[in-house]
Amino acid sequence: MQQEFLVDPDHMTPERGSFNVGAVTGVRLMRSAHVHSHVEINLIVAGQMTYLFNGRTVTLKRGDLAMFWAAIPHRVIAIDEGTSFICSDVPIDMVLAMPGCEALKTALLQGGLLVANRVRAFEQDQFADWHELLLHRRATMLPVVRDELAARLRRIEIDGWRNLASDEEERRAREADPDGGEAHRDKVHRMARYIAEHATEAIAVADIAASVGLHPNYAMTLFRRTLGMTINEYVTRQRLMLAHGRLLASEDEIAEIAFEAGFGSLSRFYEAFRERYGCTPRDMRRSFRETRAASIAG
Repeated sequence: MQQEFLVDPDHMTPERGSFNVGAVTGVRLMRSAHVHSHVEINLIVAGQMTYLFNGRTVTLKRGDLAMFWAAIPHRVIAIDEGTSFICSDVPIDMVLAMPGCEALKTALLQGGLLVANRVRAFEQDQFADWHELLLHRRATMLPVVRDELAARLRRIEIDGWRNLASDEEERRAREADPDGGEAHRDKVHRMARYIAEHATEAIAVADIAASVGLHPNYAMTLFRRTLGMTINEYVTRQRLMLAHGRLLASEDEIAEIAFEAGFGSLSRFYEAFRERYGCTPRDMRRSFRETRAASIAG
């Protein structure tokens, strides 16, 4: 169980808060699952690749523009020879702050792996242009690329998408309310953004509800109905993402990591960590180091 949630040494977790639009690169197999706090956007340029995504097998082929919340464990388990893609990482709070796209945001936060219904001929050139702009003039051009990417996501909202990780119940839920609930979804996304920005603090449900002007009881009901998890479960997930990345990327004491990620007690951190990843933080760190050392030695 624990090995499935390690970060592959060849696919290190992006720095928290970083925004990257990559260049065309070859796809590599991953020894273990990868998690980080971004929305990952993959444009498949050539070939075909298969993810193990949150326990499901999902295949992407040439021309697919796919996206998912990378807090969901994902791992490349099969590729055709010559497969390449442009892999972009957009911080989840940046995506949540983008105007519109409310149904798209909901699908991502619910764990969907979404493939755009329509991909235009110029997509590869546009992603390549974004990469060059960020590479050479990152500070000044980041807002431009961010706004252009937001417009692209709004196009996907209009054109529609396929959720390769959906099941029949999720499809029926979307069909039952294809156009409604936009204002409600917006409030939930604003609450999710508030949580992402304040997860390391001692925040309560009342604080989160107040950030969007809702009564706590109604906020809890709306949040769970929209995202399929409680507010407290979502807060815990955010804190675990922060702790997970730092656990593997630093030598810091586990207690320090737990408290700085927002957990009020070490016992609660261990309980939540084991429930999410199936092992203790110490075991995960040790296994990661062993895997990394073997990779370097090999």
